[in-house]
This record gives sequence, structure tokens and C-alpha cells, in this order.
Amino acid sequence: MAVVLFHAELVAGPLLWLSAINQELAHVRMPLLMGLSGLLLARSLAKGPRRHLVGKARAVLWPYAVWASLDLAQVCVHLLATGEPLPSDLARLAVYNPSGYLWFLAFLFCYHVLATPLPPWLRSAGGPALVLLGGTLAPGDLHRFVTLAGWFLVGDLLGRVVGPRVPGVVTDLVGRIRWGILAAVGRQSVVYYACHLVVMVHAVRLVHQAGVTEPRLAVPVAVVVPLAVGALLVRLRRHRWADALFVWPRVDSTAGTEQSGAAVAPAAPSRT
Repeated sequence: MAVVLFHAELVAGPLLWLSAINQELAHVRMPLLMGLSGLLLARSLAKGPRRHLVGKARAVLWPYAVWASLDLAQVCVHLLATGEPLPSDLARLAVYNPSGYLWFLAFLFCYHVLATPLPPWLRSAGGPALVLLGGTLAPGDLHRFVTLAGWFLVGDLLGRVVGPRVPGVVTDLVGRIRWGILAAVGRQSVVYYACHLVVMVHAVRLVHQAGVTEPRLAVPVAVVVPLAVGALLVRLRRHRWADALFVWPRVDSTAGTEQSGAAVAPAAPSRT
């Protein structure tokens, strides 16, 4: 949700209250997102190295490849339509675009690969060490990669060491809270993350073409429309063609009917 708000300001124009929120979130947005991802590392590694890596290739690397391709394609179409030249490094951008929005998924997959052979004690020590090391590096891709790798492992440390020691009364209290839409978005976070900016750019472009350029009107469109499209795509994941946008289709999933695909739809959150 914080990432959506950040991009809404970039795409639809500045608002004082939104700028203030994004400034407050700037230093915690991506570390928090990476730390939350690290919370699930130990559970995934418990399946064994092969299943862990295959699962991340299917549910992290695959949607990165799909949506990075779609994002680059829509950028190229826009450039051609406006008569602007295509990027000279198009081949490189097709693999990794540091100025794009999907770099998080690329980093996340790399972190899972790098963490797979590490014993728990080394992951525990590595998290804080990498956060401190990243603070000594000049701003740039290396600084971002090292620092967020540290927060990923800090999340793993919290999940393994702190999580089991949380008093039962606290976990019961949290369990009774109705998280509603936040829980729904969280369970399918890859869907919302992957699609939101592509949808946002075109939604705001249509609004601007209709003559609505006031940020107070355009920003709500930039937030609501991507979340609505994300929710629609979540519902459509019961169909193989939609699910294939976010997870590599299993070979056995090609057999059977759409009805059989719908029967396994509830399992989708665990794949993301």
C-alpha cells in the first residue's frame, strides 16, 4: 500500500498531505517490505533447497519476467506513438531495469537464492551486518542491494527467533483483529505489486486526456483503479490464463477443465 501511494504521487501529481506521508515512509517502505518477505524464508527453506528454489522461480522470478516484459513493451509503444527514440540499451532493460518498479522482485529472488545454502546462525549474523555495511556504501544499486539483503535476513531472524517467543496472549489478540482488506491484499501481494504501476499510468493518462489534471482528483484514481484491477485479477486467478501472469503454470495444470482450475483457487495465496 505504501508503494502504491508513492507511485500515485509520482504519476498523478503532488499533494501536500501525500508528500508528507511519502516522506515519512521513505526510509521504512522498502526495508519493511523486504523484512516482511524475510519472515517467510525459514518456512520455505524447510521444504528443502530444491523445492524452495523451484517455488521462488515459479512465484517470484516468473511474475518478474512477465510484468517486466509487459512494462517495457508499454513504454516502447508509448515512445513509438510519440515519435521518441527507443532506449539504446533495450536488451539490458529487458533483463533488469534499475529505474523500473519491479526491481524488488528481482532482488527478492536473488536473496532467496543466496540465502539457501546459509545455515541459520550465519543468516542471523548476516542480517544486521549487511544493514550496517550498506550504510557505509554510496547511494546506488549496490547500496540498495546490500542494505535490503540485510533487512531480508533481519526479517528471517525475527521470524525464527522472536516469533516463537511472542507471548500467547499477544498472538491471540492479533489473531482476533479483523485485518480485512489489508489481509486480503497481503495474501496476494505479488498480484497488486506486479500490476499496479502499469494500470496506474494508463488510468491517469486517460483521466488527463479527459481534461482532469487536478491532483486532488487524479490521485484517488491513481490509487483506487490499480487496487480494483488487482482485486479483479485475484478473482480471475481461478482461470489458468490469469494465474499464469503471476506464477509459472505447473505441467499438470494444463490437464483438466477451467472448473478444475477453480477448485484449486483457494491455494493461490500460499503460492505467492
